[in-house]
Amino acid sequence: MKSAEGGRRIFPGVEIVLGLVMIIVAVPLAWTALLAFMPNRAIVSPTWDFSFWLGNFKDLYGPGTAFAAQTVNSVLLTAGTVVLCLVIGSIAGYSLSRLGPPRWITLPALALAALLPLVPPMTLVPGLYLTMNALGLLGTVAGLTLLNTLFNLPFAVLLMKSYFDQISGDLREAALVDGASEAQAFMRVMVPLVRPGLAAVGIYTAIMAWNEFLMALTMTSGGTSSPLTVGIASLVQPFEVTWGQMAAAGVLVSIPILILAVIANRQIVSGLTAGAVKG
Repeated sequence: MKSAEGGRRIFPGVEIVLGLVMIIVAVPLAWTALLAFMPNRAIVSPTWDFSFWLGNFKDLYGPGTAFAAQTVNSVLLTAGTVVLCLVIGSIAGYSLSRLGPPRWITLPALALAALLPLVPPMTLVPGLYLTMNALGLLGTVAGLTLLNTLFNLPFAVLLMKSYFDQISGDLREAALVDGASEAQAFMRVMVPLVRPGLAAVGIYTAIMAWNEFLMALTMTSGGTSSPLTVGIASLVQPFEVTWGQMAAAGVLVSIPILILAVIANRQIVSGLTAGAVKG
């Protein structure tokens, strides 16, 4: 073992271990991408027979299929969840950080935000199902958007609060002295300074909403009312498994999230570590 000073390694062979981990992660992804361009008969054939074929993608969006509607549902669901989490999370985080609400509001809010992610979502399904049914939101994109917002909002509030905590309060006070209202100080002064936090919240929320499955499965009846995650699961039938279409759907669903993760990796890391070290 060597010191980390001067760029020297701390653990010997760490590059080999990381390389093995990358291979373990990459092989299933590469295999899925390969299967997406193979017909089902070639996939289940005992002999290797790769023939480049786009039929799996055509079948997904062919006439009489619900995949196109499910794609739209996933996009609307993800966009709605991100917008709600950004708006509510930034306002709540700012309020907790700068407006000094009384403890009888702050403590229950922080306790709820900390405990909600620890509760298994399956235990909340019966109550949420009855609530959504009573509100007439069962089987709708709006209902799924509200549920995804419910589960992602605690993270958004706590993260935005940590970002607002790092901003000097003198900036807000200067804006108020100059005649700005609280809302104007928030929108014109504070929000532009926490753009990295907004980016981290938006990206994390988008990934979670795009990949959510349990609530989408239990709160919709499938078909055109469900998002992509339920649509992929429906490709597994009692007497048939369309491996090629499942692989094609997996590739299509993974591409937006992979692009987001690669482009915004720095924002995600800085967002999740916000508040850990202060100058």
